[in-house]
This record gives sequence, C-alpha cells and structure tokens, in this order.
Amino acid sequence: MKQPYLVLFPLLLFLLGGTTAPILHSFDVKKLSGNIHLTLKHGVWKLWEEKPVYQNITLDLVCNQGKCEPEVWGYAKKFNQDVDHQGTLEKNNLEQLTIKEIKTKKLRQSWHLKIVMNIQTNPWNTQVSEAIYTINLVPHKDKLIGSYQGKYNEKFLQGSVTGNIQSPWPVPIKNYKDLMPQEHPRLIFRKHQLHSVKKAVETPEGKAIIEQLKISLLKPIYYDGYVPTGGYHASGYCFLALINNDQKLADKGWNIVKKSIENPGRRLLEHSPIVAGIALAYDFCYSLWDEEKITTVTHWLAAQTEQLVKGDSLNNGWNSNAGSNWNARARGAAGLAALAILNEPDISNDQIYHYMRTAERNIKRYFTTAIGDYGFGSEGDHYTTEPLILTVFPFLQAYSNVMGKDLVKGSPAQWMLPHYLMRIIPDDTKLNITAYGRHRYYAGSALFATGLVTVPDNLLPGIVSIFEKYLGLKGNKKFGINLPYHAPFILKFYSEKNNHEPQNPVELFDYNFVDQQKGFYNFRNQWENKNDFVANIYLKKELIGGTWHFPDVGSFRISGLGETWAKAGKSIPEWQEENVVILPKSSPWKTSKPLFFISNPDGSGIVTLQTNTNWRKNSKPSVGIAGLRSFAVDYSKASGVPGLFVLVDRFIGNNEAEEFKEKVWIMHTAGTVTVNNNTFLIQGKNQATMKGTFIVPKSVKITTKKTEEGTKIIATGGQEFFVIMTVQKKSPPSLKITGIGMTAQVEIGQQKISFDQDRIRLSTINP
Repeated sequence: MKQPYLVLFPLLLFLLGGTTAPILHSFDVKKLSGNIHLTLKHGVWKLWEEKPVYQNITLDLVCNQGKCEPEVWGYAKKFNQDVDHQGTLEKNNLEQLTIKEIKTKKLRQSWHLKIVMNIQTNPWNTQVSEAIYTINLVPHKDKLIGSYQGKYNEKFLQGSVTGNIQSPWPVPIKNYKDLMPQEHPRLIFRKHQLHSVKKAVETPEGKAIIEQLKISLLKPIYYDGYVPTGGYHASGYCFLALINNDQKLADKGWNIVKKSIENPGRRLLEHSPIVAGIALAYDFCYSLWDEEKITTVTHWLAAQTEQLVKGDSLNNGWNSNAGSNWNARARGAAGLAALAILNEPDISNDQIYHYMRTAERNIKRYFTTAIGDYGFGSEGDHYTTEPLILTVFPFLQAYSNVMGKDLVKGSPAQWMLPHYLMRIIPDDTKLNITAYGRHRYYAGSALFATGLVTVPDNLLPGIVSIFEKYLGLKGNKKFGINLPYHAPFILKFYSEKNNHEPQNPVELFDYNFVDQQKGFYNFRNQWENKNDFVANIYLKKELIGGTWHFPDVGSFRISGLGETWAKAGKSIPEWQEENVVILPKSSPWKTSKPLFFISNPDGSGIVTLQTNTNWRKNSKPSVGIAGLRSFAVDYSKASGVPGLFVLVDRFIGNNEAEEFKEKVWIMHTAGTVTVNNNTFLIQGKNQATMKGTFIVPKSVKITTKKTEEGTKIIATGGQEFFVIMTVQKKSPPSLKITGIGMTAQVEIGQQKISFDQDRIRLSTINP
C-alpha cells in the first residue's frame, strides 16, 4: 500500500462505520463528471491575536469521466469571503487501495489528487502563498469522502475531505464558433451575427424596436443617482452607429462615455451601471472609434474590472455577501467589462481572465444563495430584479458569446422570467405583480426585454406569446424598452427567434408554481387577462445573512377579478406591514418550514407552515412560542364563487406568557372596507367584492385603519384565527357553520371546509 493511504485507511474505517463496513467501494469513472466540490477541513490558516486559526477551504474542479481540467478554484468564506483562489491540478490518478486488480478496467477504488493553490489573504494583497494538497477519496452514499495532507505558510496540514458532484454548470454550447482576436461586437451578439441583426431591423418588429430605441435616447441622461444612465445611452448611440455605419452617432456615444468616465458613481452600487453601459458602448463602437479612444476605454475598463471584483470599504456601503444585490450588480458589471476587453492588446489578459472567472463565480454564488430553485429572490422583488436587468443578464449573454458556455440552462437563472410571468396580473399593457420586500415593485417589462435572449428554448413558448401580446406589435409596441441598451437585446432575440408554437404559460409551467428552496407558493387559476386569480404565500425558509430581508414569514397576497384584495403594506421592515399575525410584545418570526402541501390541477392548493420558535429571554425553564399557519386556495367554483381563500392560524407553546399572549391578525387591502360583527367586506373599484368571515375567535373584534397604501384590516380577541374569504362579482354566498371553534365545519355551496390538526381540509382537494 502506498504511503498516502496510511493516513486515509484508518480514517475511512472510522467514517464508514468500523472494520465491518464495506470499505472497498468502487468508482464508476463515468460518474466523476460535472462540477466537483471538495471541502478540506482546516485547509488554510491565518494569525488571529498571534495564534493560528484554521478554516475550511472548498476546491472546485470540472471533470469528465475522471479526467479533470487543470484549472482549480478555491473559496474559503471564513478565511476571506472577498477572495477566490486560483490553482492547478498537478496529479489526477484513479488508484486501488489493494494490490489485487478488480475485474473491470472502468472501476477503481480510490481517487488520488495533487493540487497546488495560490492563496491570497485579501483581494488587495498582490502577494500569494502556495498551498499544496495531496487528496485521497473514495465514494460513499453518492458523495466523496477521504483525507488530505498538505502544506501552507510553512505549516503541515491534514484533515478530512468531503465532496459532492453536481451537474455541469455552465453547459458547453453546441456548434460554438471560437472568438477571433479583437472580434467586436461580441457581448450581446457576435460579429458574424451582425448581418442577421441588421435583417431583423427591417422587419415590422425591428422597425418598432428601433423607433422605441430612438424615443428612449431622447430621455434625460443621469450621470449620478442610484442608476446612472450615461453608459446605457452611449450604448444606444453606438448600436445605431454600428448597424448604420454612422460615424456621427459613434462620436455622440464617445462624448457620453467620456463624460460618464469623468463622473464615477459615488459607491460601487452606482458605479456598476456606468461600467456595464460603457462596456456595451465600447463593444458596439469598437470599429468606429480611433485607436486612442479604444485604448483609453480598454485600460479604463480593466481598472474598473479590478475595482469591482476586489470590492470596497464597508464605510462606503460595500456588501460582498453572496446573496446581496450589491454583489450581483458589481460582479455582473465586472464580468461584462472583462469579457469586453478579454484578449485585447497592451493589457494583462491573464489578470483580466482571473477577474472574469472571479466575477463568474460570484454570480454563480449569487444565484445559488439569493435565488431559489424556481426564481424567488430572498431580498425581495425590487432588489432581485434590478441587478438582473442592469448588469447580470448582460453578463450572462456576453458569457455565452465569449466563453461558449451557457450559465443559464439548468440553473435558477432559467426560471426568472417564468417565475414573474406566473405572478403577473396584466392590466392593459401593464404587467403588474403584488410584490414582496423593499419598495414593493419589480423591474417590469425590462426584465423580459433583457432576459428573453437568455431563456432556454424549451421555456420560450409560454413566454414569447405573452410578451408579444402585451409588449410587442399586438400590445403597446414598446417591447419593454425603458433605456436604450434594452433594444439590442430584444433585437438579437428577434433576429434568431425560432417559430415556437404558442403555449399558455399555466400549461407549460403548471398552475401551481412552487419555489421549494425559498418556500414560495404561487396559485394561479388561468393566464388570460386582468380577471385572473393569483394568490401566493412566502414561507421564508432561508434567512440569508448580510442581505435585505423583511419580516414576511407567512405573508400572503391575493388578486383576482381585476382587483388586489391582499397586498403589502408600507415599504418598511416592520411586522405590521405584512399580512400576518403579530405578537406586539414579541419579535417577528425569522423563518418557517413547510409541514403540508397539496395541489389540484386547476391551481387550487393548501400549504401549511410552522415558524421558528421565539423564546423568552433568560427564562428557566425555557418559555417559547411558534406559529402555525395554513393557507388554502380554491378555484374549483364548488363554493359558487371563482375564488375561495381560507386562513387558519394557531400557536404552539406558551400562549399565556405575557409577551406571547396578545395576537393581532392583519391584512392590507386596496379596496374600501366595511365591518359587520365577525365579517368584513372589501369593495373593489369595479363590482367585485371580497367577504371575510371569522369562524374563530368567536367574539372577534375587527377594526380598520386608513394607510397610504389603502386600508389595514385588524382583528383581535383570541389566541387562534380561522378566516374564510370569498371573492365574487355577485352577492357573497352564505355560510353554513356546524360546530364551534377550530373543529367547526363550514359549507359554502358544494364546498366543505374544516381544519384538522395542521391542515385545512377542502372537500375538493383533501376531503
């Protein structure tokens, strides 16, 4: 047995459960394919108060049937979350633990790696220290386990290794044509695609898009503010200059670029759009600007790439946390700028490549941290969608063109447009949603203008038909173009759009659109017009540190029949601005977990959540309370109305403790509210109404309060709440109630409603 396994063998015996465990698992070499992540326990160290502190490092490899690319990247968040470490795979052997050969040549019993990493202590330190790791691995329960020995900063290191294998990301693009030296344009579309873009300009859609581009160029240019627009305006002029070979327009673009460079953003948040816009303008005007201009912008973009990758001081608001919109904005712009100048002369292309890959890794971490598996963003709708349209979508498109790999397909990014499409209630040509998080709105039509070109083909049939109906020639003819740089994206899409057979979004994406990772449940009855019903509830399964988050655990929204019935309150992070039950003397819940979920093909469904436990400080014995909320949506019309909604709240723990005893049920609405005993009636602007009836508490007290956003409905009088709400255009249906309290049974038409321990029951879903 070779020397490295002397350490590995007893460790594996321990990890696998002793000497009787089946140690000699065999590798199927074909399974060693994809993105492989190996975490080395205590793989790096640094001095803290003159003592060494050891921390983990994760090494990322890309392999195909055991053959791995030589490039290795490392990330040690606790060591320094602002640095990605680059290294090399120097040895990669699949070896046996025993001398005896196994029969098939495709199977081996141990994987032996030698990796050399360049470790930086912080992003501004140009000095690196070499770390050498010798790693031995075996498969165990769909993972990799093993041990390593290594050396870093003159200290011998050893410890355990855990690993996992994920599907390849990004995905190589078929029939990709390598980038030619100094090829431009390259970011939104390639040089060889310019002809097809020019042809698209001559189509009815193309002419309308160019008209909107020209209109957007007449808007004021902002060289400051949260979103400086100078670079984006310059890109619009440069795009027109390129397709028309117009030197005067190129000169206009240059003058705006020059002024934008002279007016940097006050923080990296504001500076990112400037860099992104100038990178796009540079790409379009490359063949029309003289060498001096090109050289000036090339070096400027190189410097900004370095700045945006390395970050800034916390005193300037900088937030490098993976899930932050700051990280997404800055690293999207950095990646775009690096891709614009990659392989240009007179710059350090090794360094630019390193910055580009670092930006890519930050964007990937953003998607896996901030965005759920089906597109819900934990920072809320505004802070999720704004960086997408400003820098991230441009980076994703440019990455596919320059690197020949797709960062969207198979990732959370592919679900961004379907997610918002399934939440939209159209109103004429407006695509509205009932939003979560700060500012209570989202990027709107621009999300589709910039994002359509990145969407995988199999998802387009449900998106394109809606886009064209509301924003295209069949709609307002604006194509989602709010700023000049949007136009090239949508023109690129139309230049290569295949004729997809239109498909209704609910049929393609399902009536119930669920993000399991974040805990977001969306219930839709159809995708037709402004009378559609859309209801959703946010469980907030994850609490991401260092990012924006609101106290919206279990908060819900309801729209239907052209009205918004349950909406968000004021855009401030206070508990009473959500549709929840608050405990005025306690703090808001932080997270919750799903206990139950069931759905029907018509979009109806039931979900139950349980919150974390709030504990009384310094109590002995411990006193705490958790909330249980069950939310039911019924579109079956069995009740005689198109929309029936049931909400049950009960509490687990010490309800009688002083800080937990008082409960206040809250719902915000846009309509006019009248109260009658245990019911409230919301009158919409049209003839539709929502009637809510409290089954529990028996002696409920309902009050209302006018707010800037509409009306707040407030209910008190008990420790539990059982509410039934119907939405209709005719008179509200009558309720037949049998029994009392939480065990009451309610009949509305043919629908029977009850509550059973931890779930609402509807006779049409789970009788």
